[in-house]
Amino acid sequence: MNSNLFGKIATTLWVITMIILCYFFYFGKTTRTLDHRDAIHLSIAERQLVLTEMRALLEAVNGILSGLGAKDYESAAKAADAVGMGLVASLENQEKTILLKLPVAFKKLGFGTHEKFDKIAVKIRKKEEIHSLLKEMDELTRNCVACHASYKIELDVTEK
Repeated sequence: MNSNLFGKIATTLWVITMIILCYFFYFGKTTRTLDHRDAIHLSIAERQLVLTEMRALLEAVNGILSGLGAKDYESAAKAADAVGMGLVASLENQEKTILLKLPVAFKKLGFGTHEKFDKIAVKIRKKEEIHSLLKEMDELTRNCVACHASYKIELDVTEK
């Protein structure tokens, strides 16, 4: 009888733990702000990592446009490659703690953006028509606009 009760308690605690983990995986560590965006609460180091990555994305957009403007396709492709999924893989160890704090929609936007850079690099190397490349850049920067319109990164005052 005692072992049966212990089993039920253990199972219940496991289910509660899984529900909490799923909640944080889906919603992240966020609050709603006055400007109707979701504030993602990160430690100082995590915030710095995310902001550094965002600046790298913007620099890559500039590098792509600069390369295309100069008809330097390899330079443009390298700029796109620099922030593709290879960057995500290189930051994997640093970002493990951050992933539970980010809402799923933010993760989808982020990973989709990195994948888009890889796709653009391929199209640039194929020297696709400039209007096609500009359409890809439009779709890419829409991710940036959507992310910045929906989220802001704030310091988690509960973490030291």
